[in-house]
Amino acid sequence: MQRILFISGVPATGKTWLGEWLVKEQGYIHIDAEKNNGADFDRLNLHREWDELVGVGRAHNFMAAVQRIGRPLVLNWGLPMRFLKVVAALKAEGVEVWWLRADRAQARAAFIEREKKKPEQERIPVECFDRQMDEIEKHWLRTEGLFGKNIVEGLNPDGSQRRPEEIWAEIDAGTNK
Repeated sequence: MQRILFISGVPATGKTWLGEWLVKEQGYIHIDAEKNNGADFDRLNLHREWDELVGVGRAHNFMAAVQRIGRPLVLNWGLPMRFLKVVAALKAEGVEVWWLRADRAQARAAFIEREKKKPEQERIPVECFDRQMDEIEKHWLRTEGLFGKNIVEGLNPDGSQRRPEEIWAEIDAGTNK
């Protein structure tokens, strides 16, 4: 069975950057669940199975479709907390689930900096970050229970973004304990 990773976590901690790096450096297929209304699922012909997983919380059909691809896959998602059942279902099917954490104030600053670089019409309002963080904090005990020891820092102590190869080294080492 090929390696399948699910990466989630605090906004602006490098989930997408890590996925893109894994494509270039490790030969993974990358799905960004939030990209263009599921364009990555469409590209891989997985949208129907993904919608079923999100809707009913069963991952069997999604995993069977992913296995047919025959290559390692990384799926990142900002994960609205109402969909924690997706993490549980993927984990039950053997997917490695990882959470990128960060100090809220540092992540908020990183989020604001990231959004400033986008064209104005594509920017996400900081209020969306604040709502997501409120939800993460509200559901943290359950989230922590699902991800267990698979929680790594997405930002450096000074609030700067960790490089994907640093995050990957920590994930890969944690998997091979």
